[in-house]
Amino acid sequence: MGIMEMLTKPKAPWAQFYPEGSMDIDVPNKTVYKYFEEKAEQFGKKICLDYYGTKVRYNELLYKIDVCAKGLYDDGIRKGDVVTICLPNTLEGVIAFFAINKIGGVVNLIHPASSENEIRDSINETNSKVIFLIDTNYLKLKSIENDINIYRVILVNPCGYMPFITKIRHGIENKMKPKEKNSIYRYWNIFLLKSKKLKYENYISEGTKNDPSIILHSGGTTGTPKGVVLTNGNLNYFVESAIICHDYLKENDTCFALMPIFHGFGLVHSILYPLCIGMNVILRPRFDVKEYCRMIVKYKPQILMGVPSLFESIVTEWKNKKIDLSFIKCVMIGGDVLKPDLRKKLNSFLRKNNASIKAIDGYGLSEAVCGVAIGKVELPREGTIPMPGVYVGIFSENDEELPYGEEGEICVYGPTVMQGYYKNKEETKIALHTHKDKRVWLHTGDLGSMDEDGILTYCSRLKRMIISSGYNVYPNRIEKLIETHPSVSACIVVGVPHKHKMEVPKAYIVLKNKNISKNALESEFKKMCKKNLPKYSWPYEYEFLDEMPKTKVGKVDFNRLQKGNLKEENEEK
Repeated sequence: MGIMEMLTKPKAPWAQFYPEGSMDIDVPNKTVYKYFEEKAEQFGKKICLDYYGTKVRYNELLYKIDVCAKGLYDDGIRKGDVVTICLPNTLEGVIAFFAINKIGGVVNLIHPASSENEIRDSINETNSKVIFLIDTNYLKLKSIENDINIYRVILVNPCGYMPFITKIRHGIENKMKPKEKNSIYRYWNIFLLKSKKLKYENYISEGTKNDPSIILHSGGTTGTPKGVVLTNGNLNYFVESAIICHDYLKENDTCFALMPIFHGFGLVHSILYPLCIGMNVILRPRFDVKEYCRMIVKYKPQILMGVPSLFESIVTEWKNKKIDLSFIKCVMIGGDVLKPDLRKKLNSFLRKNNASIKAIDGYGLSEAVCGVAIGKVELPREGTIPMPGVYVGIFSENDEELPYGEEGEICVYGPTVMQGYYKNKEETKIALHTHKDKRVWLHTGDLGSMDEDGILTYCSRLKRMIISSGYNVYPNRIEKLIETHPSVSACIVVGVPHKHKMEVPKAYIVLKNKNISKNALESEFKKMCKKNLPKYSWPYEYEFLDEMPKTKVGKVDFNRLQKGNLKEENEEK
């Protein structure tokens, strides 16, 4: 018997809201692909994915995964090798994800809006030899081709699996195609065609739950971007836990996958989990509120998932319309804080349109498969409770567990906690602490409290990371970039409220020379950010200050920066 088995279990008052035995899920000791394959074989010819009307059945998906896996194996990918996926929600992305896992590879997921420098750094850091790349990023990769050691670039056109009529209607066919013969670039259809002819036999990895499966990118507890390594067991356990949480969702139900695959919430909540229980997943690579509302009426999905700004858009779009939404079983919000006014507005909208449910939100972070706690309609008070098998405690700065009702740092223990940060032992030690109970707890960097029923209330972030429309924005990355400009003395970036995106980055800048043209500088900063940062990280506003506001102990006063009105304060002085 191991030491962890000998220890008494942490307290879990929230277990009362789940069926008996829910805190003792047995984690499948297999790869994510093997776990999914066993589930998929039960569903056979049932439809699992719908991409603009192109329908894929479970048996067809398994075949496409196998073909892709053989192609990757032929390109030299072996167990433990990292393969990068830089795609929106397309059929190719789902196939590639499972195929990489099937041969024991590790999936490195990055945002398709990443700058060329970010793509370069991610490839080099993970030593990726293969990348699945949206073809609109072809020129970005060409510009860094000499700075990376890449063997194969598999280009994906979002039109690839669309029906012909749909391709014409959307008009997103990319014209920037590689012209080099025998180059590292290969389009998906050519890659798959060549892979079908391969005859490998011993290419499938017999991996375990402890093997790494994916790398997500997070700000961690310090707000600096880093790779979160999650294992097969982390993902498999999440699915098992979600099945208990959503026992009202069944085989043949429909789910919209609008949250991106490169985001943990999108990958595990709206693609992996639904596929493993036999649902039909509707894939779309981009969000358009008018189209989304039409899709809701057409497909009548049982579950809607997204960030708060997505639902804000839906409520606004249908503000003066009466829609029958009685088919909806669940509206789940994640990726950002659901503010009280939006919760009230959304629930009123659902009631008005015949939905018999209330919106629920969740709390999570990439370091714990983006699913730590979830709302349930039967809770006596507003808040969330930890998912089955996940333990949450509120701790002081000295790693002492605090009494119910007291505010402290939210810490997580259980089988969904990450393996660590990729090639970053120092940051891993900051995030993972061995407490007095001999367990390794994940320190989230978030403040919260818990009551005697185990209901968790999120309060605020200790870290400075900004969440804009569900995307992580790292202030220090923007600051370092702007401070490379010779005219800049200091730069501080904070998150400020936005009507639809919840938060957007705002850059406060102190110049070395106050007489320089600020309009010209702002234009230069915008060009720098456009070249080096993803679009969602570009500062929404620039403000020039004579000096940064300070606290009484001489530190930068971030609270005053976030509240704004500094121009008026300076004028009053």
